[in-house]
Amino acid sequence: MAELQDRIDINVEELEENLGEAKLHEFIKASEANFVAAVDEIVDEVLSDSEKRVIFISGPTSSGKTTFTMHLSDNLKQRGRQAHFISLDDYYVIRDLRFDRDGRPDFETIDALDVDRAADDISRILKGEKVCTPYFDFNIRKSLEKDPSEAIQLESDGILVVEGLHGLSSRFTSSLNRASYAKVFIMPYGNVYADNKLFDSNDIRLLRRIVRDYRHRNAHALATIDYWPLIKKSEEKYYDEYLANADYHINSFLSYESLIIAPLAKHDIKEALEQFAAKRIVPSVFMSNSNTNKAFANLSDALKQANDLLEKLDWIPVVNPKFVPDDSILNEFISK
Repeated sequence: MAELQDRIDINVEELEENLGEAKLHEFIKASEANFVAAVDEIVDEVLSDSEKRVIFISGPTSSGKTTFTMHLSDNLKQRGRQAHFISLDDYYVIRDLRFDRDGRPDFETIDALDVDRAADDISRILKGEKVCTPYFDFNIRKSLEKDPSEAIQLESDGILVVEGLHGLSSRFTSSLNRASYAKVFIMPYGNVYADNKLFDSNDIRLLRRIVRDYRHRNAHALATIDYWPLIKKSEEKYYDEYLANADYHINSFLSYESLIIAPLAKHDIKEALEQFAAKRIVPSVFMSNSNTNKAFANLSDALKQANDLLEKLDWIPVVNPKFVPDDSILNEFISK
């Protein structure tokens, strides 16, 4: 059973002490090295067990599951093992949605996935069949079929890596031999302090999500903040179970990341607030499937939280994203 461990606590003074190109380079290098070491440890253990055929990865939103999965797969390949990965996000089905009391549609529930198809695809891949998985385009919010040339076929000693919020659900593993798979739970686990605590693990994920949604999912900051209460509530149903079921916990918080994420989130929030003030704010994309006609679930709460975040973000020094390494997990959120 995995437990949250190795929490990273850092304060603004420490961040400021690591500014300057030489110090910053070493600070970033050390932060990234800790994450890489965690990936290497799992790869070592998986490769030492000839029965392992699947690695299931779970974690709450904006934990870096996708990049971690790619790192893991690439590491396995570099060590001489064929590896393929699939994302359970690609099995989204926009039908029979449930809503919270403010009309937010619940895209976080496992029932928003085509579980039967995903489980069948996993089983067929492990049998060595050639399988063409679906693809969910978050910009247009539609499920598409991949080209047959992208079909997955696993060799007899190949390893399949499966990632998603519900990657540790027993609905994907019930038909598999327990010895054949490993389970990983990933999330950022840390705090950022000034005189008092500025951001905890939940805030870190929210800031990552704001930055990612703006760049990858056609959602402005107020839309993400407005949708966040649904995300938190839905994840609470699964968090403890998936963490308890995991063999490993990976802390994806990088000590330097606030220097990068915070200024970007500040920009995105300020832009959304300016658009609101100019009466140019567009409706939340997350409410387009709502059972109400509201443009936002609770705009007044979202505005208050946005302004609260701006006050805290003012504490964080600004660093150019160009210093982020090309293979960093942060690129999952900041790249365009």
